[in-house]
Amino acid sequence: MAPDVQESPFVKQLASSGLWHTPSPHASQRLCSSLSVLLLLLPPSLFIRFLFAFWTTITSNYSSIPALRLDKYLLLIRYYVRDSFLYLKSHSWEKELLKAWTEVMEGKEDAGKEGWGPLSSGNAKVPDGVRYHVLDVWIDELEGVVGEEGIDVGMGEMLMEPVKRLEREGRTKVVRRRAKEILEDERVRAWLKVGEEVPGNENEGGDDEEWNGFED
Repeated sequence: MAPDVQESPFVKQLASSGLWHTPSPHASQRLCSSLSVLLLLLPPSLFIRFLFAFWTTITSNYSSIPALRLDKYLLLIRYYVRDSFLYLKSHSWEKELLKAWTEVMEGKEDAGKEGWGPLSSGNAKVPDGVRYHVLDVWIDELEGVVGEEGIDVGMGEMLMEPVKRLEREGRTKVVRRRAKEILEDERVRAWLKVGEEVPGNENEGGDDEEWNGFED
């Protein structure tokens, strides 16, 4: 499944983009936006490969990014999360595409190998800093994309599955706790209809009245 990441269009684009040396916040913002918006121009098959290359590049090189330049890459990560949601919405949240995207985010690869997905629960080499930042922007960016329309419960379940898996199987307690906090966000609970009564369960006609036995 995995393409040759070093030969991917993303790596070549990032290497020549100058993000590392961009001097001003405005210039960094424009450049990050121009890099992430490339996702919206791709057919689904290339979208998944491109996204795989992006996350593999970011997670495998994150620890070597100097602290003074880290904000630029955190912004790029935010834009990629946002534009990924935009892409999925523009394709009507198509189930197979959403499943493939979920596998990229969870770091699933062929033959059960644990890849470099930002919400991978099993790859110890994925920095927790990436996991934290993706979790921090996940709900805000998804809310910005779905707006007041909201999302179908089933679709919401699929979109939140990478977070749920991290909450269940994350390698550290801190990561599991942060994922749990995301799932308890009131917006997520509204999307997934958590806590709402199931229709038909209401007691009607005094069914719960006390029975006092047979009359004499």
